[in-house]
Amino acid sequence: MAGTVAKTLLLSGTPPGKANVAEIILHDLVEYAGPSQFVCCAVVSPNYHWAPEQAPPGLDVRLLQARNMVAQRGSRSKWSAVRSLWGTFTGLRGEVSRLVPEIVAAARESGVQQVFAVLDNALLFALAHRVAAALDKPLVVLVWDPPNYVLQQAHFDRYSRIWLHGQFKRSLSVARRVAVVSETMQADYAAFTTAPIQLLRHGLAGIADGPSAVETVSAATEWQIGFAGSMYARCAWRAFMRALDHADWTIAGRPVRLKVLSSRLDVSSRRAANIDYLGFRPPEEAQRVLASCHLNYMPQPFQSHLRELCRYSFPTKLTSYLSVGRPVFVHAPRDSALISFVQRSPIGATATSQDPAAIAAALESILGNDQVYSEAAASVRSVAAAHFSERSFHASIDELLPTLG
Repeated sequence: MAGTVAKTLLLSGTPPGKANVAEIILHDLVEYAGPSQFVCCAVVSPNYHWAPEQAPPGLDVRLLQARNMVAQRGSRSKWSAVRSLWGTFTGLRGEVSRLVPEIVAAARESGVQQVFAVLDNALLFALAHRVAAALDKPLVVLVWDPPNYVLQQAHFDRYSRIWLHGQFKRSLSVARRVAVVSETMQADYAAFTTAPIQLLRHGLAGIADGPSAVETVSAATEWQIGFAGSMYARCAWRAFMRALDHADWTIAGRPVRLKVLSSRLDVSSRRAANIDYLGFRPPEEAQRVLASCHLNYMPQPFQSHLRELCRYSFPTKLTSYLSVGRPVFVHAPRDSALISFVQRSPIGATATSQDPAAIAAALESILGNDQVYSEAAASVRSVAAAHFSERSFHASIDELLPTLG
């Protein structure tokens, strides 16, 4: 960095490491800004597994175990909701009261000059503004996922969600600067704060070495379409499978082969499908597989209860996809943050419905047109450099965290 980052309390629900995407992003952020300038208080559940040796060398990490991060609801009865609400106003608020003094003491011991809070669980919504107020230090916040999605995933009842959403807005309202992952968040969250709101997206070093996308296509006897990551967008995936069935697993005169890197596989086909299921692979190996494909598939959920996630969140997976230099097939609802981005920065083809014929036509539009494919391949490289490079990631950190020199 151009200067030294002011001593910072990193308050998050994930410690920096290399086990998952959240850990990796924080690892790279802290490593760039300077590990010795941070003390990390990670508020985690008692069963959270973390490998300390994977943290940036020199980083002070303190794991603070907390219960009541997830509501305990045994059924859908009205009494279940009452128990959930009671748990929020006793257990969760009790954890907040217990943790604030502990976090403040660690921050004062380290001489922190600012608080950087990642609002990635319910406790953090309530802790961030309280810790900053107790320390009388400026607050910077980072939002990855919309609050209602985080709270729904944690099974909080609707009344608890109202209170916790208010805590989220309170943390944004007192923040000096806010970082988000999508333009939709940037626009809509301005109603919660007067602080500057900037984008912060993970970036990688550069496009993978190897043959260009166009060179790979010219030698192809079949279309290879890659997918990597968890299958949380199951409705989109199933529609995609139906689309391949609809096209008899042939697009633009060539057979289609899927290469799937995921811990689980959800497959149903009424045709002779061609699928290489590769299971979970380390990031470097997954990148090599994706780089061998002609197109990589990026689905987003269409379920109504995940609509807010789709509208506001921005999949970190896109960084990995673009870094291999291959066009991307984005399959997402029309009002999603991802579709909005792709409309401004074309990187391949899109499908905005679950209709098999429409999905197959969208695949045909890019794989069956050499010029469209070549333009998409070129755009991938320019978009990756402009929005998802290591340089742009570092520039965003420089803007987010003030320096001393």
